[in-house]
Amino acid sequence: MAMSGSYDVHCHLSDAKYLDLEMTSVEIILEAKKSGVDYINNVGTDVKSSKTAVIQANLSPVVFAIVGIHPTNAHLFTVEAYETIEELAQSNEVVGIGETGLDFSNTTKYEKQQLQAFERHIDIAKKLNLPLMIHLKNEPGKTRVYELAYNLLKEKNVKKGVIHSYEGTLEWAKKFIELGFLISVSGAVTYDSEINDVIDGISLNDLVVESDAPYLAPAPYDGSLNYPKYLPLTIKHIARMKNVSELVVAQTTRNNAKNLFLKNKRVR
Repeated sequence: MAMSGSYDVHCHLSDAKYLDLEMTSVEIILEAKKSGVDYINNVGTDVKSSKTAVIQANLSPVVFAIVGIHPTNAHLFTVEAYETIEELAQSNEVVGIGETGLDFSNTTKYEKQQLQAFERHIDIAKKLNLPLMIHLKNEPGKTRVYELAYNLLKEKNVKKGVIHSYEGTLEWAKKFIELGFLISVSGAVTYDSEINDVIDGISLNDLVVESDAPYLAPAPYDGSLNYPKYLPLTIKHIARMKNVSELVVAQTTRNNAKNLFLKNKRVR
């Protein structure tokens, strides 16, 4: 499965699903390296996990932190929490703000709080000149989350970031790309035909890849605990669809991610 040069733009090394394992985050990172994953973005979902992401990034030269509060947690947090996120974001190990965005998949009860939180993250990202890691999840059969997010990003003139684990249509993908965003695909692409339509319709230059570990494991591991080391399976699927080599997909998506997240970092 080893492949040279891939970049996992989104995973959660401190997720509770890993806590019951005997394997440490250091071992998870080492296994990812052996499979050809050169860089990993470790993404926070609340203040605690964001702090941990920074600590873990400090311990490994291949891991970088993204700090923020997940939209489904937005209603639980205070002004002080967002001030802490802004403070954390000034650490050298931090390369982005998130995971932020909108999630109406289970309820729209906290729509106002999610929109306020999203706007707060956008303001922090613009202030610190950092890209956004955006989570967008609609109610089944609807596109309202995309409409709200697109309009807010356009209004705020935000031009850099990633739409993480994208699951929308090709039409909406192109709209976000026009704003300046990269589309990220996870292991779900190995079993979701709609995402395959998106990959068919956009350039590799607009694409990055992620594990979203410990979630969304690619086939044949779908339904199981996911790890960054499985990222080459997603890359292999994309290469087959694009009729190019796995190396081309790995290196193109890696370069796309490096140009966004690591442009001003001293990395190989």
